[in-house]
Amino acid sequence: MSPQLRARFDVNSQVARANRACFDAAGITVLSLVGPAGSGKTSLIEALLGRLDSKIRTGAIIAGLAAERQVERIARHRCRAIPLVDDDLAAVNVRDALGQLKLNELDLLLIESEGNARSPVEFDLGQHRRACVFSAAGGDDKATEYPFLIAGSDVVLLSKIDLLPLVRFDCNVFNQDVARVKPKMPIIQVSVQSNQGVAQWADWVTSQLPPRVRDGQSPRVLDPFIRLSNP
Repeated sequence: MSPQLRARFDVNSQVARANRACFDAAGITVLSLVGPAGSGKTSLIEALLGRLDSKIRTGAIIAGLAAERQVERIARHRCRAIPLVDDDLAAVNVRDALGQLKLNELDLLLIESEGNARSPVEFDLGQHRRACVFSAAGGDDKATEYPFLIAGSDVVLLSKIDLLPLVRFDCNVFNQDVARVKPKMPIIQVSVQSNQGVAQWADWVTSQLPPRVRDGQSPRVLDPFIRLSNP
């Protein structure tokens, strides 16, 4: 790795740690969704928002060249969403966007991006958990094409499974490839069209939240930005 790239990753890691400290101070759980364009990330967020307990206060940061249109979709679910028209999201972009969110009014923050999916050092945004998203229409070779993304994630979402009868996709091959990269990695097959797997996806997200949030007890905390300094 070149000195310039190493310096870039070091700075990003520093900002990501500051982001995570901010989230922890606010009592927020942060989940990033990373995957190729067209894999269905925004649709999965919409399906999740429709399934989560209404007491779970959720916000979103959406990155991508079509972010503004995607935010319009998410806003219909009464979720405060911030667009970042950028296809190369880094921790500093997330930090800049946080000033537009009332963190003391959130329990869960979702961050959607295409990410640097092929990089061996995937950018840390400060999230607590990462979900990697692949579409059945994209082919069953994605685990071999994006091994670093899978290795750095906590769950694999295989979306658009309603298309399986229409495309060439071998689930056994895909599952075996994922297991070779990261054994025991949970894989959730989802179709937002048929609603298959949506409950399992929502249950997984809910399981990552602290008990006080799952039990509907979300005490108001101070806005951590009043105590933050630049990293």
